[in-house]
Amino acid sequence: MKKMKKIFAVILSLAMVLGMSMTAFATEVGTKADGTASLTVNGLVPGEETTVSIYKVVKWNAAGSTWELGDGVTADDVALANKPVTINWENFATKRASLQQVGTATVSDGTVTFNGLDIGAYYVYAQSDKTSYNPMGEAVYTYDENTGLMKPADKTIDAKGSTYTLTKAFAGTDGTTTYQVVNRGETVPFTITAVFPSYDKDATDREFQITDEPTGMKVTEVTVKVGGTALTPGTETYSLVSVNNDGSDGDPITLPAEKGQKVRVRFASNYIGENNTHAGQTVTVEVKAQITDAATFANKASSDKGNNTPEVNGKLGSITINKYDENYKADATDNKLLAGAEFSIAPKDGAKIQFVYVGEEGNTSIYKKATAEEIADNNIAKVTNIVAKNGTVVAKGLDDGEYEIVEEKAPAGYSVVEVPNVTIANGDNPVATANVADSKLHSLPHTGGMGTTLFTIAGCAIMVAAAGFFFASRKRVNK
Repeated sequence: MKKMKKIFAVILSLAMVLGMSMTAFATEVGTKADGTASLTVNGLVPGEETTVSIYKVVKWNAAGSTWELGDGVTADDVALANKPVTINWENFATKRASLQQVGTATVSDGTVTFNGLDIGAYYVYAQSDKTSYNPMGEAVYTYDENTGLMKPADKTIDAKGSTYTLTKAFAGTDGTTTYQVVNRGETVPFTITAVFPSYDKDATDREFQITDEPTGMKVTEVTVKVGGTALTPGTETYSLVSVNNDGSDGDPITLPAEKGQKVRVRFASNYIGENNTHAGQTVTVEVKAQITDAATFANKASSDKGNNTPEVNGKLGSITINKYDENYKADATDNKLLAGAEFSIAPKDGAKIQFVYVGEEGNTSIYKKATAEEIADNNIAKVTNIVAKNGTVVAKGLDDGEYEIVEEKAPAGYSVVEVPNVTIANGDNPVATANVADSKLHSLPHTGGMGTTLFTIAGCAIMVAAAGFFFASRKRVNK
């Protein structure tokens, strides 16, 4: 048994070594050979399946000691008469089908090497589902220091992404990124994912920013990670700035930001550097934002290196309460609304919710759930009883779930009744409605009314009449 354990340990060690050695080698296409060159493409996005193809666009005629145009290449693409030769790499992007392809590969580890190349110039095409790369190319030759003659030379290209796809997700408390209803005042997390761009060696626009644009909310916290490492904001990493109306950088921002204020992550030039140190690394911007609107919210991301603007939209729940008289019928269209009823709302088995009065929309009274800041602000009026001034009241800014409704005060002349619980569903229509029908109170005599007065008068009249008859009968007997 001990020998078996030793054998398994040796096998496991060999497997680990083999695995490590396998990951140490980049993808290679073709065979290395004397008298040929290699072209390595770096800076591709790791983890993305990227198709990389190379095309020979300039040939070397050793016998005639001259450069020649490759298949499908015209003088508009390559100016051989210029010294040095000029190549318009961007011209080849739309004519790849007519060029001479000498190698292709699909890689996901961020790099690929093409071997066995003759002296010449090669156009490199790279594309993934999420990232488009600028047209690029390289000539694989150099001059021998001793003989002064041309010879093959291995070269390396750093791929520069021209456009990157951003993704944005809203993760609820259960960890999912599916649609979820939230309540007003809740702080919700959003994640923006991008790829750190690469830059040409002669690039002058070494800038990179990601902007978060909230609607119906305010940004309270931002965390930036590059390659899985969290960065501390500063002059050597990144800064948070506002965004002017023309899209330019505004003033530095101290969080929490104002409601609806755009927040931009501006990477420092020192962090971007000149050696593409972070090129191809995954960038995540984790944004936390507090919901300030009572009905909807949206959060959009953009970048100066992005080719899309992903947006997450959501809604908040609401409860509509209609107060009717005792003749209410569910299928009727002429039900009579009663004015002045008051209701309280609470999550099932929870405390009554505090609301802020918004105003009247037509004949509907509107209230919104108070945020923690509003509850703490003594200058803002809060209520637990919401009033159906004209018979209908709407409570906005609620989370999904079951709610208890209590009729705290009935309209004049009507009795308080029990109201069934309602449920706000998690989905695209988070609305619940409670139709409440009241009963009239029993009629009572008015204070200071007739009461027993009539009966007293009648009784007295009968007594007087009886006394009259008594004395009249005595008088007749005496005669």
